[in-house]
Amino acid sequence: MNGFCRNAIAAALARGEGLELAADRLSAGFDGRRTGRRSGNALEFSEYREYQAGDDLRRLDWGVYARSGQLMVKRYSEEVDPRCDIVLDDSASMAVREEKAAAAAGVAALLAQSAVNAGFSLAVWHCGEKLEKEERAPFPLEWSHCDFAAETSPGEVFDSFAGGFQFRGIRFAVTDLLWAEEPRRFLRRLADGALRTVVIQLLTREEQFPSVSGNVSLIDAESGEERELMVDESILARYRERFVRHQELWSRAAGEFGIRLIRLTVEEFYPSWDLRELFRCGVLK
Repeated sequence: MNGFCRNAIAAALARGEGLELAADRLSAGFDGRRTGRRSGNALEFSEYREYQAGDDLRRLDWGVYARSGQLMVKRYSEEVDPRCDIVLDDSASMAVREEKAAAAAGVAALLAQSAVNAGFSLAVWHCGEKLEKEERAPFPLEWSHCDFAAETSPGEVFDSFAGGFQFRGIRFAVTDLLWAEEPRRFLRRLADGALRTVVIQLLTREEQFPSVSGNVSLIDAESGEERELMVDESILARYRERFVRHQELWSRAAGEFGIRLIRLTVEEFYPSWDLRELFRCGVLK
């Protein structure tokens, strides 16, 4: 780990001291476990909702129907064990600027500390050329990687991942999502077996709203390939159109798998460690 990321992690840990992963979607369950608000098979009643075609008829409450004439279905909470996995994208695109790498390392460290504070069993994964489990997960300043030098995208890495995530817990990915592979395969694998999945996308302003013009040298952060290109307004307009389509594709795929997608701009998030969006989305408390 370079000194820049180490300093960022130290600052993030100081900012997040005392914070916990939010349990607003979780309540005390049986035998000390936690109970989520997703529909499940636990014995604890959660809420009613109107009957929809295809619902299990065994969950209809005929007493409510007799009193009100409405077909209402009972929903039951699902027991959740307090487990947390954090996947940190260690590819080279995460270090196009030092501030982006620092923000990524810092937010992953802050999530790790918040998980430990909340009593979660924690696993941290570095997504470089392969997924590697961090042996010192509860101690971010002692993490063994965070060099952001991998030439392989997380999409490719997940295609060859044999498994190992904790089951029935909360799962995070910290990444920029800037790769060409179709997102559903990555998101399906990320969410498989999790009860709650959150993707935190970190992008610089320049990645979202490029403003360079003239003859520029473009270097692929992950392959090292260099290309000379004359950038004018038409090139920038095409980039913006493709970027919007890319973002919409990820948003639709995340919605399909019930994944919360949180988008952070590096310059707004770091170095002030502005956590308002993480509080607003129910990640931290």
